[in-house]
Amino acid sequence: MKKLNKLPQELINQIAAGEVIERPSSIVKELIDNSIDAGASIIKIKIEQGGLKTLEISDNGIGISPENLPTVFEAHTTSKISTLEDLNNIITMGFRGEALSTIVAVSQVSITSKTSENDTAYSLEFDGITPKDVKRAARDIGTTITVRNIFHNIPARQKFLKTAETEYRKIIEIATPFLLYYPNIQFIILKDGKEVINTPTTSQKPGLDLQRIQKVLKADHISRMFPIEYNGAGISITGYSAHPKDNYDKVNDQYIFVNNRSIWDFGIAKSVRSAYSRFIPNTQKVPFVISIKINSNLVDVNVHPRKEEVRFENPYRVYSAIEEAVSTALQKLVKTENSVTNYTSAIPSHAPSFLNDITPSKNYKQSPMFNSTSPSESREIRFDKAPKEFNIQQSLNFSKEILEIKQDDQPVNHTRDQIDVNKVFQIFNKYIVIEHEDTLIMMDQHAAAERINFEKLEGSIENKRMDKQALLMPLEIEINESEASYIKESEDFFESLGFTIELESAILKITAVPSIFSGQDIEKLFREIFQLSDDQRDVKKSFENAKQNILATLACHGSIRKGQPLTPYEGLHLYLDLMRCSNPYSCPHGRPAIWKQKLTDIDTNFYRTY
Repeated sequence: MKKLNKLPQELINQIAAGEVIERPSSIVKELIDNSIDAGASIIKIKIEQGGLKTLEISDNGIGISPENLPTVFEAHTTSKISTLEDLNNIITMGFRGEALSTIVAVSQVSITSKTSENDTAYSLEFDGITPKDVKRAARDIGTTITVRNIFHNIPARQKFLKTAETEYRKIIEIATPFLLYYPNIQFIILKDGKEVINTPTTSQKPGLDLQRIQKVLKADHISRMFPIEYNGAGISITGYSAHPKDNYDKVNDQYIFVNNRSIWDFGIAKSVRSAYSRFIPNTQKVPFVISIKINSNLVDVNVHPRKEEVRFENPYRVYSAIEEAVSTALQKLVKTENSVTNYTSAIPSHAPSFLNDITPSKNYKQSPMFNSTSPSESREIRFDKAPKEFNIQQSLNFSKEILEIKQDDQPVNHTRDQIDVNKVFQIFNKYIVIEHEDTLIMMDQHAAAERINFEKLEGSIENKRMDKQALLMPLEIEINESEASYIKESEDFFESLGFTIELESAILKITAVPSIFSGQDIEKLFREIFQLSDDQRDVKKSFENAKQNILATLACHGSIRKGQPLTPYEGLHLYLDLMRCSNPYSCPHGRPAIWKQKLTDIDTNFYRTY
């Protein structure tokens, strides 16, 4: 048996740092936790080169006494717990005493702090993990910790870090929950010497404040969120959830807080989605910001190295409470928005009495819920133009053309044979079914339109012939700091797609768009791009991958939707356009676009041999 070695403390700290400190944003999280525990009302974060060069976090908290400055950097040194019972009932943000020791193990650290009991501040620097002498310094009450050259002594870890701009976005993303939940704290963030975020206090205590949420997330759907309240079974729930019409395939604006701590729990997210099951498609998601207060001995916060998850003693009780809270608030919203005003209330008091006997027509239909509108029907399937307005004569001519198949309107040849338009059907306002010779063809109209649009966009970019449409008035979209960082890094890429954009502070100004999207909701299109993960849209990491993902999002945005009625001619032309694509078999997201079944296979299923 080989001789056992006792690892040196420096190596032990570096191994521990691998669990706690993943990138600069991990350091920011740990130090903000400490500042909040210190009772700070102002927290300032300075970032240089995405935190790869320098991170500095300053606060006006209670500070650290000079005799404790070296001690707080020792592993598992904390004033917050001393027994297992303390751990089971912990309510502070930090508690294990790991953060500072692991930060010192992977970077160059200095600290300056002052308490109310001391006449002056004191500072401390480190040589590796060895503290130097404590010295007098100048600053007000509070603490400043400066971290330089992260992973400078662990080159293997450095190579896994991304670009400075990407690491900066990670910092903003990890700081955002703090900005949301602590409206009683003013957060100031400086990027390379320039102030990019300043959130004045809007409340005197922690919690979810809609004014602060709007200022931080800067999304249009925030103004339509409805409040959530629940109190029972030892659980208190507050928060805000999105209007049902603000549902998305992907969504980033989902935040969960348990006992003031930002965490993620798939069970809670699923419970929220279940509450919307009657109002949105089951594949869609909605933004929400939810705070849960529960007795500390009913939840374990010590199950994740970075404290990003918790474990509930009774998850079902929490999940059912969440679903009930959201469902109750949602039903109240629906009842309010869809209450039908008595039609007779609009009749003037001096009107003839017979008007009071009018009853609604049998053909009367209530307006669709949530002001949704069915897609426009048009004779020609065009994705680059707004729906046309037809006069009565045009409508009559259009109907005549549908009923009478004219010779010059016959579809083009397909595999040397003509497809009979009378054997083209739409079912469920979703699929196109075609009977052709001995084959049954079924096509997903949305997936097919996505593929067609995707290849049109891709071809236009590759041939550098993307037509632009100048906007009469620039479109201004308010975006948050993380989104602004992404636009700044990817501006040339969006120019290649056909957008002309400018970035002015927190405003994205769009002056021209690709002609194919003229008349489309461009703000919604960009919101959907922002919802893509960093890996999916990171142009610097993989230009081709980002291009494919963003083009897929653009193609989806401008395509025929499920639920849109199509005539047999439109369905047939959609099919023929799909067959001209280089890959007609799937949409850009990988879903099947077309399915074929031979008559012999259908006969076999019915045991038919003749």
